[in-house]
Parts: sequence; C-alpha cells; structure tokens
Amino acid sequence: MAEDGFVEVRGANRGNNVVLHLFAVALMVTGPIVYAADDDGGTVGIVLTVVLLPLGIAVWRGIARAKRRLLRLDEVGLPATAEVLSMEPISEDSAVRVRLRISGPDVPEFEIEHDAGYHPGLRPGNKLVAAVDPDDHRDFELDY
Repeated sequence: MAEDGFVEVRGANRGNNVVLHLFAVALMVTGPIVYAADDDGGTVGIVLTVVLLPLGIAVWRGIARAKRRLLRLDEVGLPATAEVLSMEPISEDSAVRVRLRISGPDVPEFEIEHDAGYHPGLRPGNKLVAAVDPDDHRDFELDY
C-alpha cells in the first residue's frame, strides 16, 4: 500500500523483452538463411521461410500487444482486491484455473475465471492486490 491509501501494482515484463524479440528475429531469419546456404535449390529454405516468417511476425506482434496492455493498466488501471474463491488444476503441468471475486472502490464487484501457473498465493480465501482496466474488466493484473 502506498502512503495515500492507493494500491501500488508493480508489474513485471514491461521492458524491452530482448530475449523474446531475439527469438522472434531468429524465427524470421531461419528460412532465408537456410535458403541462402542451400546449394540444391533451397526447397527446405523456402518451406522454412513460409512457415517460420509469419510465426516470427506473430510472436513480435504478440510481445508488442502484451506490452501495450500492461502499460495501459499502469496508466488507467483501477486499484482493486481479488479474493480467490476456488482453484483447480487444469493440466498435468502446474496450470490452474482460479475463480476470483474482484471488487474495489471504483470497480463494481464481479467474478471471473483466470488461468495461471500454480502459485501458493492462489489458495481459496486469499486476497490479492489487483489492477483492473475500467473499460474492460476482463483485463486485469494480479500481484501475487
């Protein structure tokens, strides 16, 4: 909590995401590099270009979209509290589906399901700090 009573939500991954951008570039250039290095006409390079170039562009755009969403939450996100109502595993890895009740001074109470990686803070009954987009309540960020 900040001194003036407002909740401070410090999100992660709002930087330049250098590693993810390098991964996207690697996807985009793999096909052309294989094509240029192939002496037999470059069929493999063409196929890799057709498959990996759009995938690399999609990864790049996804990174930019996520960053814009998080920066928007930083600017206009309303402070709220998210109470964990239930948690159930949804796959063999550590993914869980959490049912949350979110409310705050300027946020009307609503319930929503959220898929996330397992974290001890996501136990039923726990209350988490949240930031909610005032225009789209499905867009929120939890601090746990």
